[in-house]
Amino acid sequence: MSRTLSHIVIASLFVATAFAAGPSTQPNDREWGQLSTDYQWIETLRKAQLLPPANASRKQMLELVLENQKKLEPVYVPFMDKVREYFDRTHDPRAGQVLAREKIIMGDEYMQYLSRYDKALELYRAAVDLDPNSADAKKRVQVAEGRRFVSMTAFANIKTGMKEDAVRTLVGLPREDWIKQVVQNNRVYSVWIYPKEDGGASAIYFDNGVVYHTNWNAAAPPALQSQTR
Repeated sequence: MSRTLSHIVIASLFVATAFAAGPSTQPNDREWGQLSTDYQWIETLRKAQLLPPANASRKQMLELVLENQKKLEPVYVPFMDKVREYFDRTHDPRAGQVLAREKIIMGDEYMQYLSRYDKALELYRAAVDLDPNSADAKKRVQVAEGRRFVSMTAFANIKTGMKEDAVRTLVGLPREDWIKQVVQNNRVYSVWIYPKEDGGASAIYFDNGVVYHTNWNAAAPPALQSQTR
């Protein structure tokens, strides 16, 4: 066998072996370095996005969040697919940390803008599974669990004359479908409804954005309702 032919055979065997081996199943700095560079770019784009003003309505906040997500989506979705594939293949904890952080960011949006605490809790728990050492994710799990139901202590601090922002600080903002509103004689009357752990609900009543009444037992638990029928 000539030297040239020998080199060709060796090269062919090397290529065949490389293809047979496939992508690495071990954490490696080569792939992670590229992913890190891509993530830094996404972070740069994210930091350049507009933030909702402090006095923004829920509608304004949601519109801005959705607009920001739409702008980021073309680069964000392919990146997340790459990180997930790399993590599933290598179990690199660095990728797990990135995936967990993105779950937290999404959970925060459900918490802050939609008051969907069950969904936020699901995302935070997924973050803990991806990064078991994340104290941040574990803390958010506790916060979301605490926000699912209004506490009597927090509710008792709601006083007549308080404005909506103060109420929001104490007990949070209800889901959009748990806020009822009616306009009469140029006045806006609204009620914010909060679920309780026993299955019942509490309510806070506003007149032009100012509390004029509260009711801890606005709705009885389902079991108690059936007994009174």
